[in-house]
Amino acid sequence: MLKDVVTLAENDKDNMDGTMTKLLDRLIAVIGEEATVFEIFLVLLRQQHKALIENNSQEVSRVTTDLQRIVEQSRRLENERAHTVEQIRQSEGMENNLTVAEICDMADEQRSIQLNNLRETILELYSRIEKMRTRNGLLVEQSLEQIHHTMEIIGNISSDQKTYGREGAMMQSGASLGLDRRV
Repeated sequence: MLKDVVTLAENDKDNMDGTMTKLLDRLIAVIGEEATVFEIFLVLLRQQHKALIENNSQEVSRVTTDLQRIVEQSRRLENERAHTVEQIRQSEGMENNLTVAEICDMADEQRSIQLNNLRETILELYSRIEKMRTRNGLLVEQSLEQIHHTMEIIGNISSDQKTYGREGAMMQSGASLGLDRRV
C-alpha cells in the first residue's frame, strides 16, 4: 500500500514536471514570437522614418496601417504570454505574480538560458523601438510646426488694396488674407 502511494506521488511529480516543461516550452515559443513581432515593428518604424523624411504621405499611411496590424498581433501575444505565466504560477502553487526572470530560476538550465536570452532580446528591441518612435514623433512634430508656420506666412500676405483715407487721399492697405488653418 505504501509502495502504491509513493508510486502515485512520483507519477504526480512526473506529470507536474511534464506540465511545467510544456508550459515553459510554450512560454519560450510565445516570447520568441514576440521578439519576431518586435523586430518587424522596428523595421516598419525605420520605413516610417524614411517616409517621413522623404515627405511621402502614401508610404507613411501604408506603414502606419502595417504598424497597427503588428500592434494587434503584439497584444494577442502579450495576452497569451500572461496566460501562460499565470498557468505556471498556478501549477507551482504560487500566490504572487511571476516575472520571466523568476521563471528562469525555476526552469532547467537549457530552458533558463533560452528564456534569459529571449528576455534580453526583447528588452534590447524594446529600447530600440522607443528610440525610433521618439525620433518619428519629433519628425511629425517638426512637420506640423512647419505647416503652421507656412500657414501663418500665407495668412499675413498683404492684399495691396488701395483705399480712400481722410480727406480723399489714396492709401495703401495691407489687410491679411485672414487664414488660420492649424493642423
